[in-house]
Amino acid sequence: MVSPPDAPLAPVDTVTVYGGAGPSVVDLDSVRRAAALATRAADDLRAAAVRCLGVSGDLVAPGAGPAEATRWLPVEAVGEAMARARALEAAAEEAARCLVASADRCDLLGWRLLRAAGLYLEAESTAQRVVGALVTAGSFGAGAAFGGLGWAGLAGVGVVGGAGMAGHVVGGLLSGGASRTVTGQLGATATRGLAPFSDEVLTGMGSGVALAQPRLAQGRSGVAGGAGVLAHVARELPVLGNDDNGVRVTRIGAEDFADGAVPAWSDSGARSVQEALSRIDSLYPEQGGAPAGTVALQKVTGADGAVSWTVLIPGTQSALPAEHPWDGRTDVELVAGQADGATAAVERALTDSGVGPAEPVTFVGHSLGGIAAAALVSRAGFAERYRVGGLITAGSPTGQLTTPTGVPVLHLETPEEIVSHADGRSASENPRTRDRVTVVRSLGDSASAADRAASGSVVQAHAVATHVRTLDLALGVGDPRVTDVADRISPQLDGEVVSTTFYRAERSGG
Repeated sequence: MVSPPDAPLAPVDTVTVYGGAGPSVVDLDSVRRAAALATRAADDLRAAAVRCLGVSGDLVAPGAGPAEATRWLPVEAVGEAMARARALEAAAEEAARCLVASADRCDLLGWRLLRAAGLYLEAESTAQRVVGALVTAGSFGAGAAFGGLGWAGLAGVGVVGGAGMAGHVVGGLLSGGASRTVTGQLGATATRGLAPFSDEVLTGMGSGVALAQPRLAQGRSGVAGGAGVLAHVARELPVLGNDDNGVRVTRIGAEDFADGAVPAWSDSGARSVQEALSRIDSLYPEQGGAPAGTVALQKVTGADGAVSWTVLIPGTQSALPAEHPWDGRTDVELVAGQADGATAAVERALTDSGVGPAEPVTFVGHSLGGIAAAALVSRAGFAERYRVGGLITAGSPTGQLTTPTGVPVLHLETPEEIVSHADGRSASENPRTRDRVTVVRSLGDSASAADRAASGSVVQAHAVATHVRTLDLALGVGDPRVTDVADRISPQLDGEVVSTTFYRAERSGG
């Protein structure tokens, strides 16, 4: 399905892919030339259609007219000639219609090429860049002001800061209160308005906080420096936590889940990357009844005896520092590139499960879980101890991390969920390599009612199900970059014998 230029886009047309096998950088001059050729072809096709219609008229009335042209022919021949002329006329008119239809397709192709190069929205993009610069400057001032207030200001920022907190805070505001309709409408408007500039807002705020507290930022600038300041606050203030980053992991069973049963998929492998991602919902306390801070390690044995593993890691489950490391403190530590409890917990679970060095491990993470997984596989020495088979993240700020060469990586983002921009980078700024693909979908541009509703809610836009739908659409259109990465990962997710171990992580000082 192709969306016309002046209408909301079909859901498949809201998907943009960066990186992967093949060219990942657009040559704008080449795209302009291709668009011009398509437009010229449309003009030529329409001219040919006009000539076809003119020929059809000549066939019906050649020369001075039918009587003069056929006076020496027998009656039967005249009738046959006229029938052939009418058939030729119909064929010429049909050819003209086909040529016009082809011209319309060439016009649309030209428009789509211009849109892909950013030319169709060039004026709007220029305005967005200007507004973005103003937003960055304004949020920088706000961040510097907060940081300049000292511990009180930093504590205020620290409480509400963090990569995964935005969705939970906004979700809480929109799900209750005296007037849910009013707050919902205001929240939707704010979300749609903020989404295009969320990376600029976070860049400005982080840079301001880092500049105001250079010692705590440890010389780092931007979002990483600001997150380092907030991480220090979260560790040092007694009301928020302590400086201990130690964790312990414990195997848990059916009796530890709210409904007394482990997820139904525990003894079956995932048949696709979408299915693997969707399983993360079962690890959230409010959705799957799992204890807070639960991760899953699934062991898959193939028909040939080969073993592979899948690690499922959920996102933030507490905005404030908690007794488990799936909290706001870990969010800011991960964005700052500091030691954190979540990656430590996953490493302990890998060790306890007995993962062998030659057995491929695929990491699948949502929100905090995605950045923890990316940070882990990017860490020096990790790929030497474990064979990383793949990485899938959804709604995670991963743009500042460098993943190992040869490892298939798939990132899923939407601008409206904002969380992915918590590192100050939009999806287009993520690293682009043959192995690393980012799929981004603009929910607000979609003609789908469900997508447009989700575009006004950080919680819905950030939900696992929304990212699964994005992946479904990207694979459905057959983009070779997406299918290449998915095809490299999916064989490792399923097998003849499957077993899953669940671990609960807790801070050792909690």
